[in-house]
Amino acid sequence: MKTTEIQPNILVIFDIDDTLVKTDTKIKVIKDGKIIKQLNSHEFTHYELGPDESFDFGEFRNAEEFFKKAKPIIPMINQLKRDIAIGNKVIMVTAREDFNNKEIFLDTFKRFGIDMSKVHVYRAGNLKISAPTEVRKKIIIRKVLDTNDYNKAIMYDDAKPNLDLFLSLKDSHPGVKFYAWYVNPEGEAEEYGRSHGSLHQS
Repeated sequence: MKTTEIQPNILVIFDIDDTLVKTDTKIKVIKDGKIIKQLNSHEFTHYELGPDESFDFGEFRNAEEFFKKAKPIIPMINQLKRDIAIGNKVIMVTAREDFNNKEIFLDTFKRFGIDMSKVHVYRAGNLKISAPTEVRKKIIIRKVLDTNDYNKAIMYDDAKPNLDLFLSLKDSHPGVKFYAWYVNPEGEAEEYGRSHGSLHQS
């Protein structure tokens, strides 16, 4: 008599910029009506606004710019395809706000061979709160974890603060095993945070 194995219920989270694709999109820092800095997505993650400074996300929301400039990070795109193929719940969580054209944004990934009907995209920039990107991402991921009885959660991101707060969710979700993967500038994923105590051998 065969024993029925309980299939793992796995959530896999991918950042977009510098994790799945490379772009040269810039976020402008404005002060007194002038551009004082232009930040790439990685620099934006770590930038704190100074007095009287504000962000201009115009280029960051431009779907045609994204379509034209996004270059796939092949190892991570392949990882995304594998997770979709084996039936894991796959989401993207980006620091960006809504693009000005949803279909063109989705077409960017479709041309890389990704079935976007199997992927939900969450935009941390849409949260109307004053908080760093990593806090916004944590709020989104917590809500997703709470919608299903997941027993494993995996996150790929090029920003370690995002991974740190992802791992901190283990305290409120003791039944979930957390695996964090840092995507380095070469586009390779390295296991991150094992000393945090949240990672386990599968």
